[in-house]
Amino acid sequence: MIYNFKEHKRIEKYICKICIEKKIEILIGSDFAENPEKLNFPNVPNKGNKTSIHKKINSLYFFRSLKENKIPIPSWSLKKPLFGNWLIKDMRSYGGIGVRRINEKGKRKKNQYYQKLVEGEHISIQFYCDKKVNKILSICDQIFSKRKDQPFIIETIITRSVNLNIYKKLKEICDLLATKFNLNGINSLDVILDKKLNRLIVIELNARPGLSTNILLKKYKNLYDRDFLSSNFYHDKFFYGTKILYSKKKIIINKKKIDFIKSLSPSNSFSELPIYNETISTNQPICLIHSKSKKKEILRENLKKISYKIYKNLN
Repeated sequence: MIYNFKEHKRIEKYICKICIEKKIEILIGSDFAENPEKLNFPNVPNKGNKTSIHKKINSLYFFRSLKENKIPIPSWSLKKPLFGNWLIKDMRSYGGIGVRRINEKGKRKKNQYYQKLVEGEHISIQFYCDKKVNKILSICDQIFSKRKDQPFIIETIITRSVNLNIYKKLKEICDLLATKFNLNGINSLDVILDKKLNRLIVIELNARPGLSTNILLKKYKNLYDRDFLSSNFYHDKFFYGTKILYSKKKIIINKKKIDFIKSLSPSNSFSELPIYNETISTNQPICLIHSKSKKKEILRENLKKISYKIYKNLN
């Protein structure tokens, strides 16, 4: 069943009704978590985090709290820096969409700030919080799309292993954040690993499920009884990856294209496929592609080949 999510009140009533009747909980994902004004479910049990928590995290309060707790973060400022490599970021920069390089004419908007560019390996950590029990579920490398104006738009995530020393540091940060912000459900933390200084620098916290959802579903039957170390992730022979396929030009999904999309639908290699009559603008997501391989290089090549096949049939 497909609904027009621009009709906020209709959707709110529908979801509230089925949740109350069937006694189920909701879990708010990306976009709606960053923009709580879109949908609001005050009377429905929430498996994730409250709106008030998202607002705290998407504000300067987050960085000030980390600094008070001596968690390394990049230098940031509300005044435009005169020297060095800096970025301008939106408080709600989910997926790197709100991150840009500074230019001479660019000015900071009310909900933006400046952050110093940090070099290192970009890593995403998914962790689960429930009744003060915190578990790391997966650790992934982040690969960005090659856009000069927006250099940190996430294109692909691929699972990775880490040594126990790094794992303990990550767990310590996740535990502190869970306690400080009273986190619940699945959360995602973005960090940079500075190998030269052997330290982790926190970039962003997303208090909701993210791009790793499909990977977690393949690895965990029950999030309550396992974690990263006890699951197959730590010694897994396979690498798991998810890629966001972005459109290179404006696409209108007509009948011919929808027939091709339907041929992909039975496969668990795709999700969030477009629907009939949908218009996809340039640089907007077409769908998510999922794959696995024993070698990271082969995995990336597989994702590339599948991407080409979709481009060829939709463009």
